[in-house]
Amino acid sequence: MPTPVPAPQTARTGCQCPLLRNEPNLAAPEPRRRTVAGYQKPPTKFAGLLKNRNFPVPACVIRIATEERSMQILSTLRQDIVFALRTFGKNRGFTAAVAVSIGLGIAANTTVFTMVNAMLLGDLPVRAPDRLVSLGAGQSFAWPDYLDYRDQGKAALEGLTAYFVIMPASVGGAGEPERVWGQTVAGNYFSVLGVPMQLGRGILPDEDVATGRNPVVALSNGLWRRRFASDPNIAGKDILLNNTRYTVVGVTAPEFHGADRGFVPEFWAPLAMTSQLMPDLPMDKFKDDRSAQLLMLIGRLQPGVSRTQATAALNVIKRRIDSAYHKGEKLPPLTLAGAGGLPGGLDQAGVGIFAVFSVVVGLVLLIACVNVASLLLARATTRRREIGIRLSVGASRWRVVRQLLTESVLLSLIGAALGFLIAWMAVSAIASFKLPLPIPIAFVFRPDLRVVLFTAVLAVGTGIVFGLVPALRATRPDLTTWLKNETGGLGGLRRFGLRNALVVVQVTLSLVLLVCAGLFLRSLQNAASIDLGMRTDGVTFMAFDPKLNHYSPEKSRQFLAQIRERVSAVPGVRSVSFVDSIPLSMAEVSFDVTANGKDGSKRAVADVYNVGAQYFGTMGIPVLRGREFDPHRDSGATAVLNEELARRLFPGHNPLGQQISVQGIADKEQYEVIGLAKNAKSRTLGEASQPCLFLFLEPRPEQAMSFFGISVIARGSTPPGQLEHAVRSQIRALDPNLPVFNIETMNEHVNKSMLLPRLCATLLGVFGLVGVVLATLGLYGVMSYAARARTREIGIRLAVGAQPRGILRMVAGQGLLLAGIGVAAGLAIAFAVSRFTASLLYGVSATDALTFIGVPLLMLAVALVAVLIPARRAARVDPLEALHYE
Repeated sequence: MPTPVPAPQTARTGCQCPLLRNEPNLAAPEPRRRTVAGYQKPPTKFAGLLKNRNFPVPACVIRIATEERSMQILSTLRQDIVFALRTFGKNRGFTAAVAVSIGLGIAANTTVFTMVNAMLLGDLPVRAPDRLVSLGAGQSFAWPDYLDYRDQGKAALEGLTAYFVIMPASVGGAGEPERVWGQTVAGNYFSVLGVPMQLGRGILPDEDVATGRNPVVALSNGLWRRRFASDPNIAGKDILLNNTRYTVVGVTAPEFHGADRGFVPEFWAPLAMTSQLMPDLPMDKFKDDRSAQLLMLIGRLQPGVSRTQATAALNVIKRRIDSAYHKGEKLPPLTLAGAGGLPGGLDQAGVGIFAVFSVVVGLVLLIACVNVASLLLARATTRRREIGIRLSVGASRWRVVRQLLTESVLLSLIGAALGFLIAWMAVSAIASFKLPLPIPIAFVFRPDLRVVLFTAVLAVGTGIVFGLVPALRATRPDLTTWLKNETGGLGGLRRFGLRNALVVVQVTLSLVLLVCAGLFLRSLQNAASIDLGMRTDGVTFMAFDPKLNHYSPEKSRQFLAQIRERVSAVPGVRSVSFVDSIPLSMAEVSFDVTANGKDGSKRAVADVYNVGAQYFGTMGIPVLRGREFDPHRDSGATAVLNEELARRLFPGHNPLGQQISVQGIADKEQYEVIGLAKNAKSRTLGEASQPCLFLFLEPRPEQAMSFFGISVIARGSTPPGQLEHAVRSQIRALDPNLPVFNIETMNEHVNKSMLLPRLCATLLGVFGLVGVVLATLGLYGVMSYAARARTREIGIRLAVGAQPRGILRMVAGQGLLLAGIGVAAGLAIAFAVSRFTASLLYGVSATDALTFIGVPLLMLAVALVAVLIPARRAARVDPLEALHYE
């Protein structure tokens, strides 16, 4: 019996459209067969229907056709990726060269972006961080101003909180005493910010009412783990802060590190406890003083209120405050910025520095792209027969371009993976750099999701940028020449027009990088040889703070005298002194100083140091006139000026015996000048001479700021490690509960102060070296290809009598001409760009002659080496073999 023929089935269940049945597609043309795998897909069943506008096409057909087209695109993309990976496996040297070039460029950009992300971007890890605003963008406020904005700004702000930037405290109890840094905050700090907690709770508003009444504290996750061994029952227990019991109410989540980037507070206590934690700040007195601007303010916007609207509303309050308490003063309007920026309004300075670095790493990536584009152009010549066959059998030009772009993007992604790994190691090394500050500054340079996305987008964009022009150039129709495999293809590459231009760009950009690197290397060299005005060899210091352990002034004086006696007896110690703030610490205390002379009063703002006897001798600072402090003659009402302060207060007069007035934190006091010291560096290496005032510490140790503590300075011939151990053991013997911190030699401290010039020189030096390597490879590649492409021509020249020296000059001259054009263009650009780096240089002009002469000569020397190798190879060509070339 004949087998029954089954009835036609519909292609899609539930759809009765006759177009979906297994019937011939009368509207569609006959599908064209594929002749080259992956380059000609047959049209779908519905392609003709979709192109026929007069034919009514149901929505289901359109949906199915769209799905089939998407599947077709994904299928061809998969084929392109497989084909590209197979091609990379056959050309591993080329793949490695491209991946390394792109990896270096992407590594530089990812490194800088990771730093930018950590310091300038991102939100605080709190509830709805986009609604948090910082008042004044780093400006500090007085307590009465805070209350006015908090109580009168409720229409704009859902809540407003205040906090003291950072302050020290000593943690006692089990284990060795430790100095930590934290903040005192308003009672609504945790609720306004929405701080996540690991254990317990934050500080409550009713715990920040009466001064000194509620000694409670919230711990950071890091301090809880390090100091208290992650005790899960820590909430409710007491700990010792400055020898006072505080009850722990909670532990913050690991991701929360305070409201300011860079500062890493390890505890939070109520603002009402400020005076107990830091005796230098009597909050009861400051609560009625509008000139005591000590607090930072953060607010949370009301739902539906924009930052612009809130700014306008708060400026109305500010105008009322200014009209009542600041009459006649021209004060800028209040601004709002996103919370979580750098402390002290340093965001703008950070933006400027990172803008310079971003331009530099952008040049590195551009050089890498140009280099890879040159490599791809050269490689296209070896694939012209393959591409010609694909085009001749029906593949569209766009289809071939898409295949080539897929290869470029994959190469870029491989390079991005390498670059991401290099960037991770680079930012880890940068994060280990320490600033010469008495407070903890730390940045978490960890590549997060934003950095990963940046790297991925950069990789894809880079792959398209460096692959598009070679892809378009490689698919320019010249099939007759390509199928014959002749060298004249690719649009006349024998003239090297595009590749020459790319090499010139590489040399130009590399020269700009090298000039910038040269300027910063010269700056670093000058920074290392700057006259500090003091002798740093053999000086060791370490700090302690008797005030935080509630020493009375009398007990502090006795303690200092005992330390001087004990440390002076250590073998090898020649002199001992004290100071509240070590020079070159970038953060100093400045007061207004007024001269009470017969010719009228002159005023200056001076850096103030509280120092002990023998300070100038111990630090190696010469005393030009008068004398040092003497504990047997001076009771504390005497002062020593440096040359710059004496010049400003007593121009043309002898300052010795003169009277000055110093406006301190609370009171104005009178001092007699007993000495004139030579100028020495005060805050930073690159500063001009700063006016400095030295006051006698030992009779009045309570004058030392708890922010810095008191450092004992010892100069001796003993090796630094032994001297540190000996001095520290003497302090431990006097008070084992007193934390000792900031232990280092003066040479180590000075090295930290060179962080900025060293960082700039290192980064730009590395980037400049990368640029030179890439430019050298590009120039070598161009000249090698030029020599190979002209092999037949060179053979003819040699056959008719040309000398090898002439061939050498011809090939090398072409390369040196390209390098010379690039050097000339690079010098012009470098001259314009270098002026923007002038503020970051130490003792070097932005147009330093040595740099602008030496760097171009170095670049030309490197270019000469790069062109001589292929030029010599071309000069040694055998004429007989050359005539048979291709």
